[in-house]
Amino acid sequence: MAKKMVDKDGNTYVQVKPWYKRWWVWVLVVILIFVIGSAAGSDDSSSSSSSSSATSKPVKNTAKEVTLGAGTYKVGQDIKPGRYVVTATNGSGNFTNKSGSINVILGTSEDDDAGQITSYTTDLHKGETIKLEGIQSADFKPTSKPKYQTTLSAGSWKVGQDIKPGRYEIKAMQGSGNLTTSDGDVNEILGTESDSDSGQVTHVTANLSNGQTLNTDLQQIKLIKK
Repeated sequence: MAKKMVDKDGNTYVQVKPWYKRWWVWVLVVILIFVIGSAAGSDDSSSSSSSSSATSKPVKNTAKEVTLGAGTYKVGQDIKPGRYVVTATNGSGNFTNKSGSINVILGTSEDDDAGQITSYTTDLHKGETIKLEGIQSADFKPTSKPKYQTTLSAGSWKVGQDIKPGRYEIKAMQGSGNLTTSDGDVNEILGTESDSDSGQVTHVTANLSNGQTLNTDLQQIKLIKK
């Protein structure tokens, strides 16, 4: 309410409060702050959701089926980039790449003593070189749409696409070989029997986190949720 004032000459006037002292001004300020804060929170949530979705969404597989024999091949020229299951159809020998991330013995049958496996699942990237030695023919077949699995053959498997993130006991079911993760958290020689001389164990317990890659040279492993 405005206050009446009388000066020394007897004149009466009304004293008006400054605008910033009026109660309704501060109510509007509080409402405005609340609205801006809510909008910012919503934007952050949407951005976070979109980012998470983009991270977990599988990349479209551009692989195309092809059969190759012994030789050296350039990905992007001799074979399409993409994710493949590589299976020996005739003969046995080495399947490698120039970077060294692939180094396995492929054959038409499993041979635990030689470390030989029948198939290997992997990503082939444009520009890299792969090599088949001693293998008369091998089939490169595009993988199917990614889904969570707990029984895995030899290959590279992505946590968050092929494997559900979590804590697992990883057990050897067939064969023996190296079991590693891309970040080095897991680095074991796994087999169906333990061997103290080589450091081979039959199982290992590990946390598998979104974004990791689990690499295995074994014919088959089993992931048991803990």
